[in-house]
Amino acid sequence: MKTLQLFIAMPLCAVILSIVSCSKDDKDIAATNRETVAGTSKQDRTFIVIAQEGEKADKIAESLEGLKAVNYKVKGVVPELGLIYVQTPDPTFPERARKITGVQSVVIDIKTDWQVPVKIAKAPATKLISKQAEASKLIPAPTGDPYGVLQWDMQSVSAYGAWAKGYKGNGAKVAILDGGFLLTDGQTASQVTDTLNLVPDEPFEPFPALGQREYVSRGAFSAGIIAAAHDGREVVGIAPEAKLILIKILSDNITTPQAPWSTLINGICYAVKKGANVIQMNVAGKLPRKTYTDDNGTPSYPGDDYEVVYDRDVKDLVIALNRATIYANLRGATLVAPAGDDRINFDTETDFAIYPAAALGVLCIGSNGPNGWGINNDTSLYVPSYFTNYGKSYVRFGAPGGNYDPRTDFSAFAEVAGFANYEYLFNYVYNTGFYVPSDEGNSPYSWWAYGSALAAAHATGVIALIYGKHPWANSVIVDAILRRSADDYGAPGKDPYFGYGQINAEKALSY
Repeated sequence: MKTLQLFIAMPLCAVILSIVSCSKDDKDIAATNRETVAGTSKQDRTFIVIAQEGEKADKIAESLEGLKAVNYKVKGVVPELGLIYVQTPDPTFPERARKITGVQSVVIDIKTDWQVPVKIAKAPATKLISKQAEASKLIPAPTGDPYGVLQWDMQSVSAYGAWAKGYKGNGAKVAILDGGFLLTDGQTASQVTDTLNLVPDEPFEPFPALGQREYVSRGAFSAGIIAAAHDGREVVGIAPEAKLILIKILSDNITTPQAPWSTLINGICYAVKKGANVIQMNVAGKLPRKTYTDDNGTPSYPGDDYEVVYDRDVKDLVIALNRATIYANLRGATLVAPAGDDRINFDTETDFAIYPAAALGVLCIGSNGPNGWGINNDTSLYVPSYFTNYGKSYVRFGAPGGNYDPRTDFSAFAEVAGFANYEYLFNYVYNTGFYVPSDEGNSPYSWWAYGSALAAAHATGVIALIYGKHPWANSVIVDAILRRSADDYGAPGKDPYFGYGQINAEKALSY
């Protein structure tokens, strides 16, 4: 068995991306976001100017020009959100801009490590058994898709029961915000209707790290969980008739782990513009709850350090993101985000918060999965993932993201429908998204434990089914349906790991 290296979540690029109005066309957005800031000392920062409610962002942008700030440049105006993105190295700009009539706040566009830690990605089953041998040994799942026998996660969210009611996500639009996507993936390519790359100087599709010949695209894996085609060939998604909008907001370059919040906001804005019913944001970044010094990515040059004040920059940056999430809600979209995978209790954590999961109008999803499923297929599928973040005040719902037990990972060997492997692999989620160069002759299918990011994908798939049945639904209606239909695992009532309960597609489609 060939084992891949431990993966760290695909981080964003360190260059500052430009932001544009939601009303700009696709070419303008892509072109504007290719503008970068020189990575030298004294590199120009981007600031977010937040207009007061009811004030015209365009008018404020004109007043900002009158400040004559050094190397001043407007990077974009988002009139729907009352946000103006400007770039300047002038240290006097923020304080002067705050005095302009109609300006609520001026905050630094903080660069965050948007990371969702991952356990281990393993080589696909075709590494172990020839494709012909697999096909002869597999017992088809209720879906009729041969690899469906390995998809315990479909059972976990009762997807088959929802299908039996006649709903497979037809008419629903799903946006995924993540790193690179595999546009040639045979299981999801036909469902993709729109794409956007907000990472400059990188291809839309992911690329392996230096010296690495194979890797997993978390975005492609999530796309498979949500909408892999029900074609009787390999795996299948929860909502196989839903359409996908793929937005690259994370760099695939592991040496550049930071990027500004404006990229996330821009991704949300674009998804809303394209009519997304549900938006899955596959990022989880820590935002400090304190004042700290930002070195502008130049630790050896203190001359461009900036004091990020908690009661001003940090809190008001959240306002900017909240405007985007609430705007999406008001346009009828439901937003989903992972809880993160650091084993942190957010009922007691006081040093930082995880965003966008903590933003207004966002459903925070905790991760769970089985331990021992490869040995006993009847074991519980609802054990909180060893690595998931949790908190009664934080997690809204639970969903499958894979699991493992560090005490028994290598203690047993198992075989399921002809797939022989270490038992713990069967506790991982099995889907598409594994990339191997064609000369190796392998399929794109693998087991993976990306924790709450995959849990968020499962929740997104179920929500797509709801929109398929109720195209007029909105985030309030979706949340109410999920709360009424969720299975109450964990402590009775709302609990730290499942929130209001495990998402159940069959029950949700009864409403």
